[in-house]
Amino acid sequence: MPLAELAGGPPADGTASRPAATNPETTEDETDFVSSLRPVGATALADLPPAPRAQVRRRILEYRELERRAGVPVLPSLPLDYPSEIAAGDAEALAGAVRRAAGIADAVLFDSIALLENKGLRVVAADLPEAVDAFALWDGAARNVWLVLRKGATDERQQFRAMCAFADALRFVAGGARTPVGDAPADRAFAKAFAAAFLMPAAALRELCYRLAVRPDGWNWELLLREKKRYGVSAETFARRLEALELLRPSLRQEFARRARAWTAEHGGEPNPSHRKELRHSRFGDLKALLELR
Repeated sequence: MPLAELAGGPPADGTASRPAATNPETTEDETDFVSSLRPVGATALADLPPAPRAQVRRRILEYRELERRAGVPVLPSLPLDYPSEIAAGDAEALAGAVRRAAGIADAVLFDSIALLENKGLRVVAADLPEAVDAFALWDGAARNVWLVLRKGATDERQQFRAMCAFADALRFVAGGARTPVGDAPADRAFAKAFAAAFLMPAAALRELCYRLAVRPDGWNWELLLREKKRYGVSAETFARRLEALELLRPSLRQEFARRARAWTAEHGGEPNPSHRKELRHSRFGDLKALLELR
């Protein structure tokens, strides 16, 4: 359905005109808006091939138009500015700070992308090249982040890479929103460490092992597949996090990695997948449904 048919006009209660919290009516050129979004990491919109670049532009502009018509807030309710000494060097501490700010502390989450959407971050998906699973753009006017995710990735990979892009955004903001985070090995290691800590809090995993009375040498493949699904991550990612916390023997982690890769080679995808498909990027759909009811 074309955007022009989604609603007959702005809401009658005037919510679309609240300048401090909503996306106001604007006459600026749409291309100028998309061009104003700044890359926070090594991937910029201009780096994409023409077709996916145009698709991302359309997705962002469609989302923005829905926000304008619905008169919804565009400022995030989740703080994005954290001390540079944390954002620059302690991924575990940064993940904990963001979780506390979001009000979830060590809670187990199945869908962290939905959490970010509910806190006001914008998430869109497009047919990105396979080498680009996710990247983020900074909207300086709204002090907000656009997360751009690759369609076709498994739910688990998409969620992990989204958190890596989110880590880049947090470091970008902590640095004064001036210089994009690089693609050096240390930068990628920090992003992955943040994603692992955010998706799988250490306290939650230690409590899991305590409650199940499972020792580092007590894990089996079936239990690993059952528990990793609660966190929305892949079997390999879950095993790697357990090993990093000394909750899983290295030899078992290696065995589980071999089994996971063998399963994927034979069947494709992820063993015991999390099935986020109906919930994926739900805020865009929420806005469309909201306008169709008006």
